[in-house]
Amino acid sequence: MSDTDIDDDFDDDFVDDDDAKMVEEAETSVRTRLSSLEKRRLIDNLLEEKRLAKELKDDLDDIDNFDEDGDDWDDDDL
Repeated sequence: MSDTDIDDDFDDDFVDDDDAKMVEEAETSVRTRLSSLEKRRLIDNLLEEKRLAKELKDDLDDIDNFDEDGDDWDDDDL
């Protein structure tokens, strides 16, 4: 079998360049969609981290305002 016989075997795979273009466009579309989903996931993670950081800060602020002796008097006024 010569090299030209091998080349002839693949000539019928993509009779039309339109088929190849459609496959390439579909692959590009999938890559773009996956990239968008990855960006959205990163944004969601960042927002969740910010929310947790704010919640932790609020909890720490509450601890700073804790009435140590358990009475209703403001300890700072003494």
